[in-house]
Amino acid sequence: MRCWLSPGGRGARCAGSRLPAASPAARVRGSVLLETALAVPLLLAVAVALCWGISLTATTLALGDAARSAARDLARGEPPEAALSRAQESAPGARLRVEDAGGAVSVVADQEVAAPVPILRGITVTLTQSVVVPKEWG
Repeated sequence: MRCWLSPGGRGARCAGSRLPAASPAARVRGSVLLETALAVPLLLAVAVALCWGISLTATTLALGDAARSAARDLARGEPPEAALSRAQESAPGARLRVEDAGGAVSVVADQEVAAPVPILRGITVTLTQSVVVPKEWG
């Protein structure tokens, strides 16, 4: 069997070879398949990260609303149990702490949020919102 380099340095050609040389279209299809196989997992990772970011934002907003409503209710003189239970309904899973800051009421709400996919099971983010409202009663 006799082999030689093809013009333009595109590979070797052999006389008597039973395998046909790959056409340019076949090589392009193969590279497109490879690029797609590499790009799809990357795009999925970006989509998961975006969804988790949106989820973290929504949880942060819910924590802020819960802390704000509890602080407002406590500043008006409502019993702490009632104010905190209403706040807990609006942000389930949150830990709420009340601190008396002299002439103001401070409510701190925090919650741990785990990653949305099992492969990232150990990754958690702790979100915290704090609200201070001046007391409306003695």
